[in-house]
Amino acid sequence: MSAKITFTKRIKDELSLEKYPLEKQQGILSGFIRYSGALSLLPEKVLKMSSSSAPIAKCIFNCLKSVYHVQPTLSYTKELRLQKSFIYHIEVRSKVDEILEDLEIEKDLAPLNPKKYMTEKYFRWFIIGTFLASGQVSDPKSGRYFAELVFNREEEAKMALKKITSYKDENTMEFKRIKRRNKYVLYLKKSDQISMFLSFLGAVGMMMDFEGSRLERDYFNNENRLTICEQANYSRALKTGERNIMDILTLEEKVGEVYFTDKTKAMAELRKANKDASYQELSELAEAKGISVTKSGVAHIFDKFSQDAKKFR
Repeated sequence: MSAKITFTKRIKDELSLEKYPLEKQQGILSGFIRYSGALSLLPEKVLKMSSSSAPIAKCIFNCLKSVYHVQPTLSYTKELRLQKSFIYHIEVRSKVDEILEDLEIEKDLAPLNPKKYMTEKYFRWFIIGTFLASGQVSDPKSGRYFAELVFNREEEAKMALKKITSYKDENTMEFKRIKRRNKYVLYLKKSDQISMFLSFLGAVGMMMDFEGSRLERDYFNNENRLTICEQANYSRALKTGERNIMDILTLEEKVGEVYFTDKTKAMAELRKANKDASYQELSELAEAKGISVTKSGVAHIFDKFSQDAKKFR
């Protein structure tokens, strides 16, 4: 059985297949390696990364070659789970210290804050790399809307939150920050802001897909609400009509024809013939027969029927 392609994976694949200039590749590497990289020290220093996405692995592999002129190795393993998906592994064995320091990830095994990559020049690409490593966006067809970025350190999450909520015209992306176990998460829950976030990342194709699915779902939700509303209105009108007819039959039995005027007699006959009609519809039916009576006039007639019928019950 092949693994299901999630909405998030489709976004990441679109971003990974883009062609980025060197400076942008550098920002992507800083975000991705920071949250998807690991350092092995023995028997030699090796920078290791992994991804379940072939396009992401290829993108990071090519970025490392282009920016730092190294020769990473690329391999894969097969998961022994039901889907039997592949995990792609990238390893770098040269210039490891230089790469980690240049990407502001760590120096002499001490973590660094990504100050350079929080500047306008690099920030968008840093967030793309972070999203490729740790981001998630819900499938809009599920009816649940959320997007999130996961950070290892609280300081980095705070820096990213401050920047992304004030970045150019993106201040309508109202990210919130929470701690989840030992990670720090920035998240969005409003669908229109998730669309804006996808546009910010540059995943224009998936943004259009997201909007299409969202609008389609909203349309059907509105249709369902209208149908439910119409059914409720019909049910109420039917119950009202049955109650009116019971009042009319009581008055006919207990008082007789003398109780009714020409207008109230006509309205009683219309009601018995149209027990599911609303008062507005009865008013229109009466108008068609040359009887001038408003919706409130119809209501007044049947209220009087009800009050008088109660006396005989």
